[in-house]
Amino acid sequence: MRARAKKKADRKARLRKAAGAAIEQAIASGGDPVALMMAATGMDATVCGPYVQKHSLLRHLFKAATDGWRDREAAALATEPGPVVWVRRQFSSRKHAAYRLADVEEWHWSSISGGVRRRANGFYLHGYVWCDALIAGKLGHSCIHGPPPHRIKVCVTKKGNEAGWTAIEAAAPMSDKPEPRPKRKRRGRKRA
Repeated sequence: MRARAKKKADRKARLRKAAGAAIEQAIASGGDPVALMMAATGMDATVCGPYVQKHSLLRHLFKAATDGWRDREAAALATEPGPVVWVRRQFSSRKHAAYRLADVEEWHWSSISGGVRRRANGFYLHGYVWCDALIAGKLGHSCIHGPPPHRIKVCVTKKGNEAGWTAIEAAAPMSDKPEPRPKRKRRGRKRA
C-alpha cells in the first residue's frame, strides 16, 4: 500500500515539475504551456491542463499581471476630481465599480437589489447610475437586453467606501434610514 502511495506522489511531483518547465518554455517561446507539457510527457490534455493551471509559477505571473492592472486603476482614480464612490449591484457582490459621487442619483435606502432584485439581509444605501459612466472596475451588468447606456440600480456599502463615507452621508438621505427589525426569538421544543 505504501509503495503505491509513494509511486503516486512521485508521479505528481514529476508532473508538477514538467508543468513548471512547460510554463517557463512557453514564456520564452510564446507557445502554449499545455501543448508543450503534452509533448514533453506524452500525456493528454486532460492530465496536463490541470497541472499547468494550478502551478504556482502561473499563479505568480497572473498575480503580477493583475497588480499592474490595479496600479493603472489607482492612477485613473487619482486623476478624478472630487469624491469617488464604489458601488455594486447587490450588497454581497464581489464585482464593484468606481463612479463619481455626482454621477449617483436618487439616493434611497432599500433591501431589494438592482438587477435580479434579490432581498438583502437588511437595508442598504442604493442609487442609480448610468452603466457606461464608470471610471474603473466592473459591475454585474450586461447590455444584452438593449443598446447602452442603461440606468441601473446600485448598492453602496460602507465597506470599500470608508475614506469617502462622510461625503456619501452628505449626499444621501441619512435621516430616512429605516430602523432595523428586532430579531425574533426562536421557540425551543419542549422536552418531555
